[in-house]
Amino acid sequence: MLQLEGLDLDKNAVQRIESGKRFVTDIELKVLAKVLGVSYQELLDR
Repeated sequence: MLQLEGLDLDKNAVQRIESGKRFVTDIELKVLAKVLGVSYQELLDR
């Protein structure tokens, strides 16, 4: 789904984001929020 939105993240990058070992750029945050169906603010508040 990320690739369909124009964001090319491989599985390793996603795993590093989930584990807190990789920062998320503003562009990535916008696409992740869209794909997950939440606002970017909801992702930042957690």
